[in-house]
Amino acid sequence: MSAGSAAPEASTGGGGGLGLLSIGELGIGFSSGAFTPVDVLEEVLGRARGRARDLRALSLVDEAGARNQAGAAALRWRRGLQLGPFDGVPVTVKDSLAVRGLPSVRGTRLRAGAAPESADEPAVARLREAGAVIVGKTTMPEYAWSAVSDSPVWGVVRNAWDPERTAGGSSGGAAVATATGVGAVGLGSDGAGSVRIPASFNGLVGLKATYGRIPATPSGAFGRLAHVGPITRGVEDAALALDLLAGPSPEDPDSLDAPRVSSTEVVRHARAFVQTLRIGFSADLGVAAVSDEVARVVGEAVEALRASGVAVDEAEVPLREGSADMAQVWSGVLAAELAGLGEAAEAALSPGLRAVLRRGRGLGAVELLRAATRAREGVAPALARFHAGHDVLVTPTVPITAFDAGRQVPEGVRTPEGGERSWIAWTPLTWPFNLTGQPAVTVPVGVDREGLPVGAQVVARRGHDEDALAVARLLEIVSGLRP
Repeated sequence: MSAGSAAPEASTGGGGGLGLLSIGELGIGFSSGAFTPVDVLEEVLGRARGRARDLRALSLVDEAGARNQAGAAALRWRRGLQLGPFDGVPVTVKDSLAVRGLPSVRGTRLRAGAAPESADEPAVARLREAGAVIVGKTTMPEYAWSAVSDSPVWGVVRNAWDPERTAGGSSGGAAVATATGVGAVGLGSDGAGSVRIPASFNGLVGLKATYGRIPATPSGAFGRLAHVGPITRGVEDAALALDLLAGPSPEDPDSLDAPRVSSTEVVRHARAFVQTLRIGFSADLGVAAVSDEVARVVGEAVEALRASGVAVDEAEVPLREGSADMAQVWSGVLAAELAGLGEAAEAALSPGLRAVLRRGRGLGAVELLRAATRAREGVAPALARFHAGHDVLVTPTVPITAFDAGRQVPEGVRTPEGGERSWIAWTPLTWPFNLTGQPAVTVPVGVDREGLPVGAQVVARRGHDEDALAVARLLEIVSGLRP
């Protein structure tokens, strides 16, 4: 780590002020009268004006709106009319997701002065209905195009553990806000790892639920790649968020029925629940060049899981190298999403995004569909074979820890033959599960020799989000990061 850098207070798993309390701890304080939602918000706003601002985590802070929401929540708690565990809990929302009354800039100069949104994204509406206090919106790369969160509007978004490192992306602002105590939940979106990558880089839990489990407004050209999901400081808070956000919505034709089992209850009994699961561990899925330090830390976490009495098999899950195909898919998706931009508008985009758009526009329909088919076929059969004998897969989340801020690709990253030197080359363990729609959660399991967080990824069968969360919770316990 750089001189003078230090892990955020959140890494201690408690303490450090009201802004770093879990959802359960906040509820206890509200119920006992030890503090109120207003007290919590005022501390959170101080964090938003301080370190979180310095790291470029927030695109907009709605102080007036948040104070109104916190005041109403405090009155409900005082009268014994609270709405549930989220009442009065501060949260943030990624800038690509609509929040009624607030603009969505999406990291681009082209939306400077954008009008306020007229309605909430379905997940945002559920947070609001549960009494959550929406503090503001969090930063992201321009149109969510990359796996770091730098943009022409907000500049370089920096890591909460070391400001000389990247926050990751595209939900990087949400991760940094959560790590620095600006909200117990940072609502983000994940089209190829965009919740899990920054959560891993910032020592947090990030959940990509089963596709359709958390409803979303139709995602345009991103189709079935994009998921809405929470970033939290602990697994139990992620489970609470899933229980609140899951369920069908008329706004999302792909939305699923609410699960029959409470993820929160499963997580609270994780030790017993995990004993019923068949778990396999793959160090690299046959495609990733995992750094020695990430391999060491995740390997030690898996050994700690075994030492706790859980059976974990070494599993062969040989995915086919597909970064070149995925790069074509991603560039085609973005080209379709931003079709119709004039030359002047395109010239205002960041150079990296312009290059991706040029590649995407050069693809024919047949070429794009073949790339999408090859990418999926390189993933789905191997995972189907794995799940014939296993319920849960554990892998590293990202093959590396956070690299230098201001870069799209770290020095020395291996680019597969035929691939591109892009963020897709260093994220081969996240985007395969967007292709399959499976639930995947990253959980911090330790730090490397430079003190940077390392995440383990837990993947379950479609519709079995609680399996992934239970194993993630036990990893959290055996790694000694949260009791």
